[in-house]
Amino acid sequence: MKKLLILSVCLFSIIRVEAQDKKFRAGFELSPFVSWMKTDQKTIESAGSRVGLNLASSGEYYFTENLAVRLGLGLSFGQGGTLKHNEIPVGQFTNLFPDSGLSSPSLDSITRGTDIGYRLNYLEIPFALKMQTNAYGQFRYFAEIPSFTLGFRTGAKANIGGSSGENIIKDTGLINLSWGVGIGTIYNISGDTDIVGGLYYQSGFTDVTGDAGTDNSKGTPHRIVLRIGVLF
Repeated sequence: MKKLLILSVCLFSIIRVEAQDKKFRAGFELSPFVSWMKTDQKTIESAGSRVGLNLASSGEYYFTENLAVRLGLGLSFGQGGTLKHNEIPVGQFTNLFPDSGLSSPSLDSITRGTDIGYRLNYLEIPFALKMQTNAYGQFRYFAEIPSFTLGFRTGAKANIGGSSGENIIKDTGLINLSWGVGIGTIYNISGDTDIVGGLYYQSGFTDVTGDAGTDNSKGTPHRIVLRIGVLF
């Protein structure tokens, strides 16, 4: 975890130096979010959400005053949500996490109605096309369409029935790729320093849950992010 934080700080420092050119801007953000899980199986129901947090540094390169690309590096803590398995055919889904070494043998098989709560952490690289208005006093307004995020799993835990904090990193997908849209406002404090506030919707389209036995469901995280940041 310390290495990831150092990497993020180094990226911010490099971008900050480049930002001396007015085409570049650098910033950092601390953004809470609400996430939930969905699958492509009707028998597996989305049954709960989670609150998490993003910490990131970012850089923006402006082609014109109103058009830029945004690239960043950050850490995402607590993505996921709860999935309820409503139908368990006999002899199937005997063990959803065969490589994880769960704390109790009783968790190796689940029964009908079992809730599994996922808590996933990622190293993330966001990339977006940003369009913004001219200044209206101290305000500008922007939209990021499209916005993509490439995530590399750094941790994964689950609550399985009555058990909590099970380490399932070996039975989750390494990559989480998502797309989304965002809108927001930029408020100029003074000079080149701005406060950024935005609301984003992000939808995953890679399977982050492991497949075991006859369970070939595709589980994807989705989230609404409240972006709070500073640009220099």
